[in-house]
Amino acid sequence: MYEGLDRFIRVAADPYATLAEWKTRTKGKIVGYVPMHIPEEIIHAAGLLPVVLWEGDEPITEGHAHIQPFFCGFVRSVVDMAVKGKLDVLDGMICCDECVSTEAIDFVLRRRHLFGYSEFVFLPAVPKGDANKAYVMHELERLRASLRQYTGKELDDESLKHSILLYNRHRALLRKLYQLRQAKPTILRAREMYSVVMSSMLMPKEEHSKLLEKLISEVAPKESTDGKIRIFLSGTLCAAPRGDILDLIEEAGGVVVNDDLYVGSRYFDTDTPVNMKPIEALADRYLNMSLRTPTVVDPDHDYGDQLIEMIKRSGSQAVIVLPLKNCDPHQFHHPRIRKKLAQAGIPEFFLEVEHEAMAVGQIRTRIQAFMEMIGGR
Repeated sequence: MYEGLDRFIRVAADPYATLAEWKTRTKGKIVGYVPMHIPEEIIHAAGLLPVVLWEGDEPITEGHAHIQPFFCGFVRSVVDMAVKGKLDVLDGMICCDECVSTEAIDFVLRRRHLFGYSEFVFLPAVPKGDANKAYVMHELERLRASLRQYTGKELDDESLKHSILLYNRHRALLRKLYQLRQAKPTILRAREMYSVVMSSMLMPKEEHSKLLEKLISEVAPKESTDGKIRIFLSGTLCAAPRGDILDLIEEAGGVVVNDDLYVGSRYFDTDTPVNMKPIEALADRYLNMSLRTPTVVDPDHDYGDQLIEMIKRSGSQAVIVLPLKNCDPHQFHHPRIRKKLAQAGIPEFFLEVEHEAMAVGQIRTRIQAFMEMIGGR
């Protein structure tokens, strides 16, 4: 195993234990946020550790009393962990109106007064227009004022600029690792690659970047095994891809070469501009993200066309779509996306994933059959 990779894997495997250890060691404060669009740079500039809220791996029990079963497993798990006290390591939480389900997290957690700091950011679902930019800037200024009041720190433009440069550099390192792996996809297993990205959402960027630089220097000279079926992953807008499914793909002769996942290229694809005032730059990043989601309506960027372009550019032979069960935004758009994939001649395997246990044997058979079909083509 590469030096530093074990650290990434351990962090991703037990996020909240990692945060508890960091808090004990540094006496710092941690603010969790719900994916995908909260600007971490503002939280970092306030002297706090911004981390993504993650679902747990235990069955949902007490959460059933607080949220309906038709919400996605990610939301139900986060609520369940919160009411059980599993999120007590967090000092605060920031949510946004990503979708109706994620709004429920904010509602339940605020009602129970679980955190000393809580904020909600409203971001427009239609990113085009001068009025929208002014609105996003207003919301981010409001967030800055809220964090300033909470921490007592000035949170001036200079500290924001420092954080923006730090985060842009970290995104560049993740993109470099992805580019290396797309060219030589077997230098890291898929499970390892996604552990690198997920851990970056939990560790201080300063620490993660140093380990990431070391990993890049180690994998760059390695050679890749040919003969694998190149797979593009799509879906799972708020959750990490399941490790057991990634293993089944590789077991069946596939190799994941790229994705449009949040725990993947969607997280680091777009930098924050450095030629604007910080708040305007952060607003610009949200309004002009390279990878759109089904929850953002952008008339200039069709989600299906963008997906097809990424698949072709990566040299993938097929796409595996892994939506969360009950993810309404993704499910609503997918019939149109499926039609576009078929018209483009791109084979698609659709597998709805759930927080609860899944029939691994059946999934293995389905993935093997799909891979055999692709090999036959």
